[in-house]
Amino acid sequence: MTANIKQFKLYIICFINLSLFLLLSSTSDAFLSKENIGTTSAQFLKLGIGAKSAGLGNAVSSVCNGSESIYWNPSNLAYLNQKEFSFSHTMWFEDINYEWLAFAMPTDKYGVFAVAVQYVSYGNLDKIDNVGVNNGSFSPIDMAVYLSYANRYKQFNFGGNLKYIYSKIENSASAVAIDLGTNYDFNNKTSIAAVISNFGTDMKFNNEAEPLPFLFKLGGSHFITNDWLVALDLNFPKDNELYINLGTEYMIVAGDNTDFSIRAGYDGRNKDIPGLNWINLGFGIRYLDYVVDYAFVPYGEIGMTHRLSFSIKFGEKTEVK
Repeated sequence: MTANIKQFKLYIICFINLSLFLLLSSTSDAFLSKENIGTTSAQFLKLGIGAKSAGLGNAVSSVCNGSESIYWNPSNLAYLNQKEFSFSHTMWFEDINYEWLAFAMPTDKYGVFAVAVQYVSYGNLDKIDNVGVNNGSFSPIDMAVYLSYANRYKQFNFGGNLKYIYSKIENSASAVAIDLGTNYDFNNKTSIAAVISNFGTDMKFNNEAEPLPFLFKLGGSHFITNDWLVALDLNFPKDNELYINLGTEYMIVAGDNTDFSIRAGYDGRNKDIPGLNWINLGFGIRYLDYVVDYAFVPYGEIGMTHRLSFSIKFGEKTEVK
């Protein structure tokens, strides 16, 4: 027990030192300030993915979340014991389509490998010059491709992403970034996590280069009962002030092969939007290895959004060692 505590302390110290190094490397100006809103590029990287996560208010850095963990905390891929395919679609504003596609494959000896694509299409937009003349149209897109790995050592999960980021308005720009994550299980009820996201190169449109939306996150989750989960995330972004995510989920077992989950959450990133924005709601249904999740996410006066996710597990079960 004493040895495990020492290993845990050493692990946390190493991760904190790495986090501080990346924090200092990623910014030389004010940090955690509203004054920095709009100073980073590739804003689509902050949209979040998955209906389960949205229903929990995106407080999922320490939550077992299947292949969607690629986005939230790649270390949690180590919980997977079967191959998993997941797809998420978000009904966004206007003609914007937001998609997520992921595949994860655990192995007996070498950890979990995964790949994912995050894609946003903004539809056709009119190209209007400075005197109001229509010069045709253009179709902006944003995309990120993730290559992921995770493994487990006793109670520690650790993992990372290497990702290629691409944006096109009329001109295009690209960047390369990494995500790093860890999770520690105190027992089968309580976990804590730390995540670094979007540490990478600048994106350059024309002559101006802008940094990526770097984020450092700390999270924790606890099962109050075997069926009732609560979770909290603290977010330290490069381009905004500190905000929190809160979420809860209650699972109802409906049979040997079926369960139903109801969720509610709060996303502090949206707190300044006028109107209804303080609560996300969602539910999920699992039958055998098939899972369907839905979430309702309001953005106040901007409008309402709906997220729908589907995942399936298949193949022989394995245990990451």
